Parts: sequence; structure tokens; C-alpha cells
Amino acid sequence: MLFLSNKIKSPTPAAFESRVVEIANNLGIDPNWLMIVMYFESGLNPSAVNKISGATGLIQFMPKTAQRLGTSTDELKTMDAISQLDYVGKYLSAYKGKMASLTDVYLSVFYPAAVGKEDNYILGGDNAELVARQNKIFDTNKDGIITKAEVTQYIEGYARRLGWIEKYKKFAILPIVLILFCLIHKF
Repeated sequence: MLFLSNKIKSPTPAAFESRVVEIANNLGIDPNWLMIVMYFESGLNPSAVNKISGATGLIQFMPKTAQRLGTSTDELKTMDAISQLDYVGKYLSAYKGKMASLTDVYLSVFYPAAVGKEDNYILGGDNAELVARQNKIFDTNKDGIITKAEVTQYIEGYARRLGWIEKYKKFAILPIVLILFCLIHKF
């Protein structure tokens, strides 16, 4: 069962989960990262539309992005969640092998140029102050620019508030504990 599976807005949640796992496996990422990103962007609602930008769907496809993928935001918002996942997979395939963290998965949607960059990478380059003004939630130190580290801080904090990080870390330490136990007891 995937994290946030109780939030899936589809008449067939098991099929949605299965498709998310398939896409994530093809991309080499944790499927839960994809669930967190889609929940952050749309609440897992394939019909979600940003009234200002026109961004639509599970990962908030911009109109030009939808066009590059061979569809439109109007078509995307009428698709069921499972059908729209095909476009999520198609979009993210451009970043296959580059997404090593929850932050990188998120940045592939929000600001792709930052995927794989160092923590001190500044989003926006010459337009950094504009990017920060338009995305104030990520400017965690309020200095008028957004670094990749700040996006990481925000998105990991968001995931933690949802209950993800603590659960993940608890299980991630288990192999270390087992190795130490075996070394101490010389099994």
C-alpha cells in the first residue's frame, strides 16, 4: 500500500496505485515520492486547475508542457486519474536516472533545471528574485532567493507533516541495526 493511498481520487484506487508503482519502477524512483509530489501539486486530483497559471492535473501540467506531450490542459482535466498517469510517466521519463531524492522528483515538476544540482543552486538564475517572489513558500530564510536546499527543507517538511519521513526513517535504519546485531553477535 502506497503512502497517501487513502487520498486517491479515482474509482479504482488499486489500479491507480499499481500504475504509480509501475511508473516509479520504470523511472527508478520510490513510488511514494511520486505520490507525495502529486499530492502536493494537486491533492491527487486529476481535474485540479491553477486559476492563475492554467496548470492542470496531477502534477500541474503547464499548457505548453501538455502541448509538448501531445495533449492539452483541457484534455488532461477531463481524463480520469489512471489515464492521466500515462502523461505523468511520459513527462517524468525525461528525468529518468536524474531523480535521486524526493526533492529531485519535485523539482522535475516545479523547476527542472535544478534536478541533480548541488544544494546551493539558486532557482531562477538572473530572475532569482522574481522566482522567489512568486514562490514565497520556498524562500525559507526570506532572503529573496530560493536555493535547492530551501526547496528540500520545505518539501521534506511537507512530507514530514504528512507523516512520511518519520515512518520511512524508522524502516530505513532497520538494516543497519540488523548488521550491527550480527557483527556484535558474530553470526
